[in-house]
Amino acid sequence: MLMSESKSFQVIVIGAGIAGLTAAYFLAQKGISVKLFEASDRVGGRMTTDIVNDFILDRGAQFLSSEYNLLLSIAAELGLKSNIHETSPWSAIVRNGKICRMRLDNPIHTLTSGLLNLSAWLKLGWRSWQLRQSLNSLSLNDYSKWASFDNESVSSWTNRMIDPIVTEYLFEPMLQGFYFQEPEATSLSLSMALLAFGFRRSRTLSISGGIGTLAESIASRLDVDLDSLVSCIESSSDSVSVNVNNSQTKAEYVILAIPAVNAGQIFTSSCEITNRLMSTRYSTNINIAIMTNEKFLLPDHLKDVYGLLIPRAERKNIASIGIESNKNHKYTHHGQLLNIMLSNKASESMMFDKDDSIVETVVSEALKYLPGLSNKISSTRIYRWKHAEPYSHIGRAKDLVQYRDYKYLEERVLLAGDYMSMPFTEGASESGRWAAEQILKNRI
Repeated sequence: MLMSESKSFQVIVIGAGIAGLTAAYFLAQKGISVKLFEASDRVGGRMTTDIVNDFILDRGAQFLSSEYNLLLSIAAELGLKSNIHETSPWSAIVRNGKICRMRLDNPIHTLTSGLLNLSAWLKLGWRSWQLRQSLNSLSLNDYSKWASFDNESVSSWTNRMIDPIVTEYLFEPMLQGFYFQEPEATSLSLSMALLAFGFRRSRTLSISGGIGTLAESIASRLDVDLDSLVSCIESSSDSVSVNVNNSQTKAEYVILAIPAVNAGQIFTSSCEITNRLMSTRYSTNINIAIMTNEKFLLPDHLKDVYGLLIPRAERKNIASIGIESNKNHKYTHHGQLLNIMLSNKASESMMFDKDDSIVETVVSEALKYLPGLSNKISSTRIYRWKHAEPYSHIGRAKDLVQYRDYKYLEERVLLAGDYMSMPFTEGASESGRWAAEQILKNRI
């Protein structure tokens, strides 16, 4: 099939997730002609929201943080500041079958709840105090800033320097519940950043209308083509050619803002660091949204808890349960909405199971924490994410330091996405802004 010649742009952004949207947003603000191509039929990537029977379902990313300075500043610029609200400050982690309630902005609760014993709690506090300068000052959206910790795994350091109890009942449930990965395979860099959120007393935030409204609001100000599949990128000394839907489009620069596994399929670099980053593996997740009727009542110890984390010593399949009415009461107008995340292992094993089978398995396990749930379900919705979160393996932060050194950059193709910074929405957004800034610097 012959390819037709299309219009040229100053910059093409591939991928309308939050990384690509942020990149295009900052470029457009500077008057750059930018076209954004998205392969699917909607913007937002893993930061999208569905409305089902008047329930607001966040499909992938679940919340923001008071430490998400970049996304909060963009939301304010777009007039969404009044739509952002704090969630309930209460969370819980299971230990020995008991639900240990705590506020992560109050470190004493990890002791008084029974989650940690006095020895482990004191050691964690002492190590945190020793690391206070880094925990207070390092950027929480730029993963490369944490490269000094990128020498060993979470479990290796925590077991040696603090106590295995902290590994199993604090870091492991957070890593699996948020990122679907194990402390043995995760760099200490990521757990230090997680510790910093608590050290800074960060607060969890939601957006009325769902987290996807932020992505949609950004996209409304940009030139976005949906259902536009890019199959190949070829870079020369003075331009980049992009094959999209069998049509060739050219640009001065391209920002490739899609998951690493997809980026490596359409672009080959001459840079070893670039190719190594594009080989970043991803964890898998299945997210089950369960909507109940008005007859279902939360047990008293969960009535104000937003997130329940279940450590591997306690779980079969479920890594976390989000109680959405405690995230934002506007998400549920009747009954309860429960957002259940499976562990990486369970998600991989059930990825191709039928919906009914998954729901039956999950509900039978959830009854331990949510008695009476099974006969009060009004509807369910299942989301399967084959590439849910990039692994923060040992070495990725150091690779990012090298990549962000100009001499390692592809001359006209830059990478962005959650694997190119922190593995959450703010990090993905930061990577998009960073890529945009590099282009702006090169064009001056």
